[in-house]
Amino acid sequence: MKNITKYFALICVALGMASCVQDLNTKPLDPDSSTSFNQDRMFTKCYACLALIGQADAGSDSDVEDIDAGTSGFYRTIWYCNELTTDEAWWIWDNAEAKQMNQTNWTGTNTMIRAIYTRLNLNIKYCNHYLTYASGETEEDQNRLAEVRFIRALHYFYLMDMYLYAPLVTTESSEFPHFYPRHEIYDWLVKELQDVITLLPAQRVEKYRVGKAAAQLLLARVYLNADVYNKYNKNWQFGKTWKTAYDAATAVITENPQHSLVTQKIVTDSGFVYSAYQQLFMGDNHRDEVMKESLFQIYQDGVYAQSYASSTMLVCAQRNPGMNPWGITAEWHSMRTSPTMVDKFLTPMKIDRATAMEMVYDEFEMPAQLKDDRAILCSDGLNTGYTFALKGNQDLGDTKYLFDSWAALKFTAIYSSAALPKDFVPQNTSWPDTDIPLLRLAEAYMIQAEALFRQGDKAGALAIINNTIRARANANPLASLDEQTLLDEWSREFYYEGRRRIDLIRFGRFFGPDADTYRYHWEGRMGRNDGPFFADGTPEYMNWFPVPSEDKRANPNYKTDVEGDTENQFAAQGGDGYAY
Repeated sequence: MKNITKYFALICVALGMASCVQDLNTKPLDPDSSTSFNQDRMFTKCYACLALIGQADAGSDSDVEDIDAGTSGFYRTIWYCNELTTDEAWWIWDNAEAKQMNQTNWTGTNTMIRAIYTRLNLNIKYCNHYLTYASGETEEDQNRLAEVRFIRALHYFYLMDMYLYAPLVTTESSEFPHFYPRHEIYDWLVKELQDVITLLPAQRVEKYRVGKAAAQLLLARVYLNADVYNKYNKNWQFGKTWKTAYDAATAVITENPQHSLVTQKIVTDSGFVYSAYQQLFMGDNHRDEVMKESLFQIYQDGVYAQSYASSTMLVCAQRNPGMNPWGITAEWHSMRTSPTMVDKFLTPMKIDRATAMEMVYDEFEMPAQLKDDRAILCSDGLNTGYTFALKGNQDLGDTKYLFDSWAALKFTAIYSSAALPKDFVPQNTSWPDTDIPLLRLAEAYMIQAEALFRQGDKAGALAIINNTIRARANANPLASLDEQTLLDEWSREFYYEGRRRIDLIRFGRFFGPDADTYRYHWEGRMGRNDGPFFADGTPEYMNWFPVPSEDKRANPNYKTDVEGDTENQFAAQGGDGYAY
């Protein structure tokens, strides 16, 4: 069993702070309405809101009303928005809202988009509540304040990334919040993280709490994407943060010697080998050796932190009867990976799709076949009764390749220490113990590489990728590096970790004038049945999500004018809900 800290032992404590969608983003928690404040419990809530949906069991009593409880959690909502909208994942159950995400034709009424907007703003409220009332008398108090400021900053990163125009509330107030363009949120976020870095302890106080390295990495990520967030800032100088991003990523690596990449494989008593990369996503990824790479990890526990909204979804969604055991009994067979993602592992090996269709291997064999430890894919044992074919797409050829043959089984509930790896039973056979590595050290190396590449040092970038990222994965070194190869390496290293959309946008491959350079293999994109390829002039507003319609109507401070452009210009193209 995991070493549960006192903070996570309190994780399910009832705080009585549920909120409905309609009220959530209209008014912050009213400071005049507070009757009591328990500092320990509220501190725990600020962490717990990352792992759980609310105060009770996994499927009910969510802090967010009017949205399916299992889909209302922090990580699952982030994952949906950043993966289902991209070339990495398909939700194949008959779910209209998920199809909108897969087909990139969502509006401001989409429940998944309402869920992420609601969850982010609600969790920010919890943080503001703690920061308003918590004591700062002791060193421990000061550490806690800095940690909660980081958690709030993390939420504002996602809010800034997903919305062009969003509320920025840093204190409790009974007033309706004002909306700010993302470049102003960027300015606040950079200053906040810079300050928090100086306040956080160099060493984590406890395993699941935040240390300085996590804030440094988040700041490096913000710098890497700065041109995206400042595109409509008329005073912005594009390209000016590449060196800043490199320096910030370098600081993560050089100033935190307690953190390092996992590089040691594990050989079990039965002789089975688990790669270093595999260990990052297994049921015992809370081991100290693994958490040296995880700078910030969302706590998951099959007994104490049961939730459909976190790693349960990652472990169960692609599995069905007939596959190898994965540590728990739940199987959803609700998701498959896209052929475009699989191609990222086929291309370096010069394996064409016709050959790939004949490769019937499980998730333990596939990394060896594709000579990359990260290719934790499966073409064996899939339940075809829950798949569907892409219709009318002449580019794809035999549709069997798409969903009858491949699943991404990166996350598992199996323990690496098990003597019988394929049959090991964790502490709870219904829920995984698999933590979510939200920020891990490998990203710092990738940021270094991309920042060097953007500054013209392709050789330096290639050396980092080959000698660090691909070497750890036992993958053959790349002979050269261009922009597409760099983007593909981001996917090979971080697929299914809830960030793909962010990378595609930064490379100009999602929507907008440069999107034609990357063609998705995907049915129904923009509602088409004949192949989901980008067309000239695809709408740039699809690079962000719409503010939910009901929140706009409820808040009299919602503005429709930013930098001289009105929402009506975008509504005419994309329907209800888009704000510019």
